[in-house]
Amino acid sequence: MAADYVIVGAGSAGCLLANRLSAGGDRVVLLEAGPKDNHPMIHIPAGLRSLLAHPVLNWNYSTEGEEGTGGRRIHWPRGKTLGGSSSINGMIYVRGNPADFDGWAQRGCRGWSFDDVLPYFRKSETYRNGGDSEVRGDGGELQVEDYRTILPLTHKFVEAAQQAGFPVTADYNGTQQSGVGYCQNTRIGRRRGSTAATFLKAAKGRPNLAVETEALATRLLFEGRRCVGVAFRQRGQDREIRAEKEVLVCGGSVNSPHLLQISGVGPGAHLQSIGVETVHDLPGVGGNMSDHYIVRISHQVKDAVTINELARFPRVVPEVFKWVFRGNGALTFGATSAMVFCNSREGLASPDLQLLFAPCSFSGEAIGAFEKQPGAGVAVCPTRPESRGSIMAASGDPFQAPVIKPNYMSAENDSHVMLAGIRHTRRILESPAFAAYSGGETRPDRPIETPEDAKQYARETGTTIYHPVGTCRMGEDPMAVVDSRLRLHGMSGIRVVDASVMPEVTTGNTNAPTIMIAEKGAAMILEDNAG
Repeated sequence: MAADYVIVGAGSAGCLLANRLSAGGDRVVLLEAGPKDNHPMIHIPAGLRSLLAHPVLNWNYSTEGEEGTGGRRIHWPRGKTLGGSSSINGMIYVRGNPADFDGWAQRGCRGWSFDDVLPYFRKSETYRNGGDSEVRGDGGELQVEDYRTILPLTHKFVEAAQQAGFPVTADYNGTQQSGVGYCQNTRIGRRRGSTAATFLKAAKGRPNLAVETEALATRLLFEGRRCVGVAFRQRGQDREIRAEKEVLVCGGSVNSPHLLQISGVGPGAHLQSIGVETVHDLPGVGGNMSDHYIVRISHQVKDAVTINELARFPRVVPEVFKWVFRGNGALTFGATSAMVFCNSREGLASPDLQLLFAPCSFSGEAIGAFEKQPGAGVAVCPTRPESRGSIMAASGDPFQAPVIKPNYMSAENDSHVMLAGIRHTRRILESPAFAAYSGGETRPDRPIETPEDAKQYARETGTTIYHPVGTCRMGEDPMAVVDSRLRLHGMSGIRVVDASVMPEVTTGNTNAPTIMIAEKGAAMILEDNAG
């Protein structure tokens, strides 16, 4: 079995690559460890709650218990189906701040400044609500639109944020990210717009594109310093496929470094300790992990409708009819309805906080479980955390999960930024527009006055919002894993193309920049292999 390109992982990056690389006639094989994306809850936006710990469609990773989490193990959902995490995420579309990408370029990632990457953001998307044509796209497969159904309480949050001094931004993916605005979603009408339902679907039927599901990559195949193929197990059978041009690793920030390590590429001492023969000692593989770690501020709500009630019988029944017959209502909801991008202190060139509002509150009894009484809350997210962790293979067994150590809140500045975010959030929720509907703050249950208070609250209750990046960092220095064209340092015939190549996490949700990386990556792959 052979192809020109073998893509490992049909997630946000892999589905786009499969589309772009097969468009010119090259033979492309796309390997996905999970099943097809035909589960109905994938395509109902509000169905994401049932997918966050799904036993088949989710890798269901968890972190080690660490000091920053008070010894708690944190659940890490990762999509295991066509579309990857774009098939189970909250559908929030945030490109990031231009300063993020300019920072990448300043760190040695040549060709990755905001001016360099903007054309690839625009190429991928169709923004259905207009926007500035200089920065927004109108011809891409990815459908992006403003939040479809907005509960009145979200409007009150936006009004309260303005009362607290935060300006409105009509399009946080446009020329002004700072301020308060309504969320943008990746959707196709009333349905989720995953990369499988957009980019991969657009390539369906091409005879030169083969999509292999339930095909878990077990090892990369090397001849000397060249990657020549992939070994995988599919429905109990061990198989191999050779790549005539390149192998493209698109497993994401957990699976990409894990596959490299169990194949002999990574920190030599670690590989030796787990009994894996070293093919290439590349010390940065699995390091530099960065993620968005949040705490929640929750309020009881009075005299207003929240998702807490709409998600339960009997009030969910009319919402089902709205979704089926009108394409709106509660079943179109994503994870967040409005958000504020702001600074933790004066003098910053770009926001380092994202305050994500949702007209719901969580009980903590189960993943995604709502409280019984009406509630609303804000996730306080330091967007540029300085803490760094790692993801390392536990053994050479491809079926054993890697060891995830995020090292949350280990950098002192993260506590200062978290404290500022808590203060901003409380100021917003205490402003008249929202306070009129508040029955009082329920979480946290204490004053948060110092950075140590914020750190302790994060130890006890903090969690991820599922944005791990950086474990195959791009750069030109000795600890970088891939170069500025995403080629694995010291090897040929292989690139990593996914969120793991980000030098650091972007300002906001990470699905949009991951898609951009794949779009730019596809252009570079085709350019480098021309002729």
